[in-house]
Amino acid sequence: MRKHHNKLYYGKYRNKTMFSMPGSLMFYPTTDQYLVNLKKKYEGLNDINDLADFIMQNRKKMKFRFQDKRVTFYSDQDTAHHLIKRFWDHWTGSEHVDSKFKKLGKNVVGCSRLPHGKYQYQVYLKKDAQNMVSDIEIETLKNFIHANEDNCLVTNRDVLGLLNSRHPYFIGGYFYVTEEKFLTPIYMMAQKAIDKVIKFRKVKNGSN
Repeated sequence: MRKHHNKLYYGKYRNKTMFSMPGSLMFYPTTDQYLVNLKKKYEGLNDINDLADFIMQNRKKMKFRFQDKRVTFYSDQDTAHHLIKRFWDHWTGSEHVDSKFKKLGKNVVGCSRLPHGKYQYQVYLKKDAQNMVSDIEIETLKNFIHANEDNCLVTNRDVLGLLNSRHPYFIGGYFYVTEEKFLTPIYMMAQKAIDKVIKFRKVKNGSN
């Protein structure tokens, strides 16, 4: 599952569970027949066999996203707990959206707690952003984020790669900003590379 994961997370599947798995890309394609063959190839390696079994047994009640060294599952709470229990050594984090929260308009998301406790905005960069802005613009954006580290946070590995080495195969990613006033200079530096900006709004008791 490669697209619309944010829509799924805030809609059908409200539990996001993340794992660090260095060999994650070997699971492509994730058809049952491919996974059966993968189990035969790596017979005796419990993590590979267990993950292949889990996908085949639960694919109808979850979605998943494999990236280089990372796997993200979108599921119900019971499935998320099962994943964490079985793959505890690889678990890196989980997020949950309460069912009482809903989207409050285009690119506005209700939440009980802001991301990392204080960031109101999530800035998404386009795929192949490195081809849409110059080296100077990327360097300027990097310096701005670094100079405002209390108000800008980059946790996405792909964005870190883009900022630090002009990643030649950038597949998209995001970073966080605390307040709206920081968006204006960011747009000035990298407007062509920005896909969208998500605003997080704290919601109480399911109301605005």
